Amino acid sequence: MHKLLAKALLASAASLLLLATPAMAKDSGAVRMQRLYNPNSGEHFYTANTNERDHLVNLGWSYEGVGWVAPSKSGIPVYRLYNPNAGDHHYTMNAGERDMLVGVGWKYEGIGWYSSEAQTVSLYRQYNPNAKTGTHNYTTSGGERNYLVKVGWRDEGIGWYGVDPSLAPVDDFDHDTGYAVIEARMTLRGSGTGYHAKVDIACNGHPGVASFGIQYEHNMRYAHKGPGGTNSTAFLLENVMDHAAEAGLEGKSYTFIQNAQLGQSYLIRLSWHKDTNTLHCYVNNEEVFSQKTTFQSPFTFAVEGSVERNGDSISASFDHVKVKAGDGKQAYGYQTDDFGTIGYWNDSNDFFGLQAKLTNPGYAVNVDGPTRSNAFDASMTVTGTARLDPRYDWDTCFQLVEPTTGSKNRPLSGMVNIAQTQ
Repeated sequence: MHKLLAKALLASAASLLLLATPAMAKDSGAVRMQRLYNPNSGEHFYTANTNERDHLVNLGWSYEGVGWVAPSKSGIPVYRLYNPNAGDHHYTMNAGERDMLVGVGWKYEGIGWYSSEAQTVSLYRQYNPNAKTGTHNYTTSGGERNYLVKVGWRDEGIGWYGVDPSLAPVDDFDHDTGYAVIEARMTLRGSGTGYHAKVDIACNGHPGVASFGIQYEHNMRYAHKGPGGTNSTAFLLENVMDHAAEAGLEGKSYTFIQNAQLGQSYLIRLSWHKDTNTLHCYVNNEEVFSQKTTFQSPFTFAVEGSVERNGDSISASFDHVKVKAGDGKQAYGYQTDDFGTIGYWNDSNDFFGLQAKLTNPGYAVNVDGPTRSNAFDASMTVTGTARLDPRYDWDTCFQLVEPTTGSKNRPLSGMVNIAQTQ
């Protein structure tokens, strides 16, 4: 069946461009197409349905962000099919190809999305002749296409077309439907072996904490190694779940998502969705990653800056910091049943030597969107140079005793607790 499919796809590749050339453009609306990857089968999967995306993430698929923006409707449907024997999906605008595949045992799953009649953004199609599943890849990136062709994939031209990404619906903080959401515009600078700036959501009374932001590590082991090359600075999600004795989907995982730049300002958002129990990471209002978790409310929201070793320095700024929760109750004493305040630790008198400073406490506002709650527009900084026994670092410092309080389990961080919520 694989050889039959390959022959049919090669025969139909030339017809795809003809099918996508209408007399007049009739695109309407826009929808983000989610791209996922199955590390076990090698298959890429594409869907406009965020619930389907989150279901697959919970099954172990990797979310790779928005692949492209499709028209909500046009005169050119893209058909979606599934091979129950190989466990693979295929997508085509060619009704003849669709019917041929159904005739040899594939399951037709309906219209997956639509191709742009205006032909604004090309989706390049590549074929892997050595694979049994995940045989096709679709991308708007000419660099990704060229990289795959270089390593043995076949260039099959254009599969379909998307629309201008700017036409996609607004996906900002105010419209985020997550139950617990924190956002900050952050800039990271520093010196030494490692340092990071992140926003945090932590469970109160049970295991579970996640942080997302920018991290620099000299000789970063897990730096992004896609067609864009390697980098020692990346967007990082740290996800600590129940029974976090070891790394993995059920424990503690570090995900280096994509390259970032030191000294550049990024709008960073971390959102937890209660219905699917998934975390969602955003950079400049574009979702870049999602992952399953084991969270439960209530939560504490925070921002933090940290360094890796003794002598490392950090200078991180956080502006326009906002938080909200699905029940509309959070932060700064705005409601009587909240129990959180803005506070900070590891100041200049702390033995770790980092200073967390609140420069603007912000204010309570009402935000429009599916979730109405209170937000903040606070600002803060984390600066300083680490002072600790050189035998320890940001992973092992928790066993050190702070001489002022006699306490342990303090992170090598300057941290501002912004809010706690039921």
